[in-house]
Amino acid sequence: MTRWIDRLLIVLFALACFVSLYYTPSFLLGCGWDGLKQGADGSCSHDWIGRAWLGYTSVEPIYADLPLWLRMINEFDTYFFGWFYLLSLIVFLRGRQSHTGYRAVATFMSGMMAYAMIFYMSWELQTYRDTGANIQQVMIYNGMWVLIFVLLMIRLHLLEPAGLAAPKRA
Repeated sequence: MTRWIDRLLIVLFALACFVSLYYTPSFLLGCGWDGLKQGADGSCSHDWIGRAWLGYTSVEPIYADLPLWLRMINEFDTYFFGWFYLLSLIVFLRGRQSHTGYRAVATFMSGMMAYAMIFYMSWELQTYRDTGANIQQVMIYNGMWVLIFVLLMIRLHLLEPAGLAAPKRA
């Protein structure tokens, strides 16, 4: 089971790297939040990344005019977690996920993401009727980030680390 989870985490970290190191920065440096405000006639309609973000506004309309605090959460994820996704991808590809230093960093980062996601999802659940968000789709789309960190904590703290079986007593 450990190998299966390791492989799944490699795929999830690769996807997270793409999102945090390419997709979101391309949006922020491209049309950005101001372009998203302009809708389908604005600068976000000029490339596939901008159009994808425009599409997301149909699921979560508040993204068309995002409040500053939610912008900051999105950008914080990009700049703060992007390096961690890349580090984790490398660590898992090299089979070093049981290293004490990585486990400490991963636990800290998981706590940070748990706080952010609990805050964000709680806000969504309380306001989706007012904002017009499709709450099921919002939870599914954002659930990947929760899944990554839940699986990571299960893998690092509940399952026996690969190759580190308990020593046998003589």
